[in-house]
Amino acid sequence: MSLATAFIITHESDRTRTAQDKAMSIIALTLTRALGRQGIRVVRIHPNMFEHSLTSRYCTAIEICPDMYESEEALNQFLCELGSRYPGEKILIPASDDCSMYIAQHEAVLQSHFVLLNPSATAMSRMKNKKLQYELAQAAGVPIPETYFPSTEEDIVALAESAHNYPYVIKPLEAQKWRLDEFKDVAKGQKAIKVYDKEQLLAEFRRIAPFDNQLMVQEIISGEDTNLYTFLAYCSNDKKPLAYCIRSKLRQSPIKFGYCCATISCHNDVVERQAKQMLQIADYTGIVGIEFKLDPKTQEYKLIEINTRPVNTTGISIGCGVNLPLIAYNDAAGIPQNAVTDWEDGVTWVWLYHDFWVVKEMKSLGLITYGEWLKSIRGKRVHAIFAADDLKPVWNFYYKSVAALFGNKLSRLFAS
Repeated sequence: MSLATAFIITHESDRTRTAQDKAMSIIALTLTRALGRQGIRVVRIHPNMFEHSLTSRYCTAIEICPDMYESEEALNQFLCELGSRYPGEKILIPASDDCSMYIAQHEAVLQSHFVLLNPSATAMSRMKNKKLQYELAQAAGVPIPETYFPSTEEDIVALAESAHNYPYVIKPLEAQKWRLDEFKDVAKGQKAIKVYDKEQLLAEFRRIAPFDNQLMVQEIISGEDTNLYTFLAYCSNDKKPLAYCIRSKLRQSPIKFGYCCATISCHNDVVERQAKQMLQIADYTGIVGIEFKLDPKTQEYKLIEINTRPVNTTGISIGCGVNLPLIAYNDAAGIPQNAVTDWEDGVTWVWLYHDFWVVKEMKSLGLITYGEWLKSIRGKRVHAIFAADDLKPVWNFYYKSVAALFGNKLSRLFAS
């Protein structure tokens, strides 16, 4: 029996990107390696060649597609034609929030050409933004942070007068929106914007709302980044988790409100139970990452967000014995899969480049020593980018990153 072809689709958030300014999709790289190492044909779909993960030796072919933000109809047509050019069964896998949302919205068209390894349109309608995710959590009896959803001047004025649990953070309802090039100045490169009093809340809302008024204002749950836990799972067509594991965050960049750069596998019965409750209500299928944070004040694990696709740290599932990408692919391809519901604790995943700079900042704040850092990533380890059997993406990313770092330092030196 011939193996189904895996089509991994990514998008371009920065329309001004050039060959001199490449990006790296950790999600796409992880999926490509996990499947390619098993002899599975992996076709990458991306709007351009300015993506380091496209250089993986496990990428069988690259298809340059229309930009979904320029024309979803053109992308639909491209994918339908693409499906007819490749023989056999084809599995379409999203490697970003944008692509997951796009696939769900065009499910009717795409499912006639591909098996969609993605939440259904019905499930996505229950969790496509954070407001819906929190409504889902409440229906499942899962605690949530103190959260508000102002969209008008009247809403924010009323909230500024009544809210007394400062500081808060302002976040977009759809996280991917602030990653787009046109929102760089609005988001200031951050996932969330912290406000310390009602004057700052009003000022930041008024600054952001003309560009994006689909916002949330949320309490900041105290405690360390290590109180953040993520349930990583694959739910099959029977809407139940077929395989899953849990990881605890070690560090993120930036500190407190950033992307994970180091994490460790662990067990947590409360996180597991709450995540399953939510997935059951949502009738979820596909790969998912559900993040909670332990509130030290109430000792409750409160929902932070649901990612309706593989997350950056999906590689930790492979390292701790739950190969989510492969299990999901096999199940979608009709290959019988046994449930995998236990895993090895203490396996670390690290994005070394970003983790080093975060540790450097934490050290300056007296939060960690270099010895403690090295101890935290000692033992069985999975790297976000480094892989001895696939060095080209590693070289491309680190060469570019180091060159940019020293280029900036030289520029400042000559400017002075």
